[in-house]
Amino acid sequence: MKSAKRTFTILFVLLDIYLMTGGYGVHGRMYRFVSTPIAHILTEIAKWVGGVNAIGWAIIILTAIIRLILLPIFVNQQINTTKSSLKMQKLRPELEKVQAAVKGAKTPEEQQAASMASMSLYRENGVSMTGGISWLTMAIQLPIFSGLYLAIQHADGLKTATFFGLPLSKPEILLSLVVFVIYAAQAYLSLIHMPAEQKKTAGQMLWISPVMIAGITLISSGALGLYFIVGGITVVLQAFIVHLMYAKLEDDVDKNFVLKKGADDLLSQPASAAFGTNQNRVRPEDLRPRDVTNDDKSQQSGPRNAGKQQRRNEK
Repeated sequence: MKSAKRTFTILFVLLDIYLMTGGYGVHGRMYRFVSTPIAHILTEIAKWVGGVNAIGWAIIILTAIIRLILLPIFVNQQINTTKSSLKMQKLRPELEKVQAAVKGAKTPEEQQAASMASMSLYRENGVSMTGGISWLTMAIQLPIFSGLYLAIQHADGLKTATFFGLPLSKPEILLSLVVFVIYAAQAYLSLIHMPAEQKKTAGQMLWISPVMIAGITLISSGALGLYFIVGGITVVLQAFIVHLMYAKLEDDVDKNFVLKKGADDLLSQPASAAFGTNQNRVRPEDLRPRDVTNDDKSQQSGPRNAGKQQRRNEK
């Protein structure tokens, strides 16, 4: 499962790079391969809906369909993020020991070994350092909202569309405010079960996210605002689903998470183990020239002098 997810993530990232590096106008790859199909789909949905607000409703319907298809992936990501947070709570006493070792290191080598022990602590105990973030969901969404933005900006029949009097091809502060409120609600749900010590750091990032998304909406277009509104509603839905599952997830981590290697074990390992190198490796001090002692001279000259003495005896 992990290998398949990794493969899909790599493929979507490569696809994003291919689309984004092919130009961003009407002659670019993004417009040709993503915006044009989106514009066609929106036009067909608008014909089915009818009315002056048809394009706006088409954006809402298309976004809802896409988000519902991706909802299982998003919920799974949220579950992994929650489990990772719970595991981090279990691992915190060990992390504090490693952090104390890093601060108390007297040499650069000791500090580097302690830092390596910190990374090993995550790896050995199966805890993600990224907090369960799914790059796949980000890679999937990037061409969707980029293609939608370009379709509304340039496609005939879409660039002049309005939704209840709000132009969809221009920024709208009202939609930006709605986006902020929705994503702020999602941030609040995410903070409910977060420990107090994590709220100081992770909490700030969670509150930055609504500001950033609302800012993107404010400088882009009303169409992208509708996309973020529908997307935000599904994000709140998935956060609420995980909120209801939290007790079960907590119980699962309590039962199944076992500390395989603690900070004491990792910090007590030799430097060669911390760096993953061979103990028989050549050390820098072995390469330095050293003073030759009398014993060394006698050892070096011993075989040669013995040969000379033997030749004299033969004569």
